[in-house]
This record gives sequence, structure tokens and C-alpha cells, in this order.
Amino acid sequence: MKKIIMVLLLLLQMIAVSGCGNQNTKETTVDSNAFLTITDDAGRKVVLKSKPERIVSLSPSFLGMIDAVGGKVIGRASSKVGTIPESMKDAQEVGFTYNIDVERVVALKPDCVLALKGQHDKFISLLESNNIPVIEIDVRTYKEVQNALKLIGKIYGTPQKGEQTAEKLDNEISKISEKIPKDEKKIVILHASAKNVTVELDGTIAGSAAKLLGFKNVAAGSTPLSGDPDKTPYSLEELVKNDPELIFITSMGTDQAIENRLRSDVQSNPAWNSLKAVRENRIIFLPEQLFLINPGLQYPKAVEYMARAVYPEVFTNAK
Repeated sequence: MKKIIMVLLLLLQMIAVSGCGNQNTKETTVDSNAFLTITDDAGRKVVLKSKPERIVSLSPSFLGMIDAVGGKVIGRASSKVGTIPESMKDAQEVGFTYNIDVERVVALKPDCVLALKGQHDKFISLLESNNIPVIEIDVRTYKEVQNALKLIGKIYGTPQKGEQTAEKLDNEISKISEKIPKDEKKIVILHASAKNVTVELDGTIAGSAAKLLGFKNVAAGSTPLSGDPDKTPYSLEELVKNDPELIFITSMGTDQAIENRLRSDVQSNPAWNSLKAVRENRIIFLPEQLFLINPGLQYPKAVEYMARAVYPEVFTNAK
């Protein structure tokens, strides 16, 4: 009798294990049948079970790329600058990218939200608790814009358009870089705000554009600021030691506030006038529209602006 009971228990265990195995197979099948499974720029695995039809963009920087791959949105971040594609002007606004109304986003019942990495992290748990997949995208450097184009193409089911647009940008930038001398000019990029002056590394828009043109950022490899991996503290001593040939300046704030900050933190020190770039008047202010607000599809314009500012004669004489 005991043997019979033991056999029955063994059979029940085998059936239970078999059942668990079937459940795992079913879950794997569901994943394999998903429309898209990706790892976003924040390193998060995101599964889209079906092709999204109700997408909300939390950053205006994505809109041009979405339009390029033939996509639309039902909701978007508000914007005071830049151009909103015609097909997206009537989309519901959900607040500015730095002040998103997440309740308004949820109310739209999106099946996918495109978020800016580092800007919208705090909304992810709330959106996901409402069964809304969130994909974080980074678009500061040119490489990140290229990757974003290809990813957005996949999200909208038009990967070939993403690839083609990325290739078009490559060709435009190559034509610009081919025009200029390959002399690896030493440069530095200062960022001035009403609060302070810092130095930009290669991970910023200006840093990426300079790298594409073959310039050597004298701050490359410096220890970044805590909480801002793309900038390093300003040091006139380091500038004097590296003596850059060109100084680019990006700024955020009113003209008067920037002028006051530069005068107090930079120009008031006599050593500033010893720099080669200062002596030769090679200080170039970069426009906010291209170098602080991500240019997206306009990246070639940012690269060309920088190239023209350094080599005006090359572009003036170009046919």
C-alpha cells in the first residue's frame, strides 16, 4: 500500500513539474511574439506586445525624428522654440518637457511613452503602474541621435525609414567635415549661466559637433562634475596650461546675466588675456537653438555653424 501511495505521489510531482514547464514555454512564446523587445538608453528592457498606435512624446526633440519615419503622436510636450511638424500641431499638449503633467499623460491612455533619459525618470513607475510602457531615449550627442532615429523607426514599424534618415545625416555631415583642413585645432567649450561657468566635455551637443569636425577638446578626460557627467569645473589655470586655439561659449540666461558672469569669473583675471584664443580674438558664441536645445535632425546645421565660424573662408569660397 505504501508503495502504491509513493508511486502516486511521484506521478503527481511529475505532472506538476510538467505543468510548470508548459507555463514557462507559454511565457517565452508570448515574449517571442511581441512586436518589439528593446533595451532603452537607460538600460531598461521594454517589451511592446503590439505595434503602438497611441504614442506620447515627452520631449519636442523627438518630434522631427518621429515625423521623419512617418509617425504621429496623440500627445506631446509643449515647446516655445523649434518647429512642430504639421501632423503633430493638434496633438494634446502635456506640459513642457521639464514640467510634464503626468496625469494628463495617463488620461490619454497611450500604449507607449517616449521619455527623455535623465529628465523623466520620476514618472516611469507611475506610468508603468498604469500598464503604459516607457522608453527612455538620449539625444545629446550625434551618435545618440543616430541610435534614436533607428529605434524610433522600429517603434513605428518603419525601420528602413529610420536607417535611411540616419544615413542621410551621415552624408550631410561628411560633406561638411571634408571641406575643412585636418589640423586638429585645440578647443575648449565654456558654458556660462547666471550661476557659474563650467567646461563642456564631449558628451554635450557642442562637444559632439567639435569631435565630428576633428577638433581636440582640451578638457577631454577631465573629472566630470558630480551629477553632470558632461561638464567639468572651470579652471583658468588648466586653460592657461593647455592654451586652446579656439574658445566656444554656450550660455543659458539673459545676455546681461551672462556678460556679468563671464566678466566676474573669467575676464577679470589677467591670465585670461594671455590665452592664444583671446589674443587672436578667436572666441565664438554658439546659438542656444542649436547647441543647448537638442538639434535632432538639424545636427548637420550645428556642425556646419561651428565649421563656418572656424573656417569662414572655406565656405565663402565654396561653389
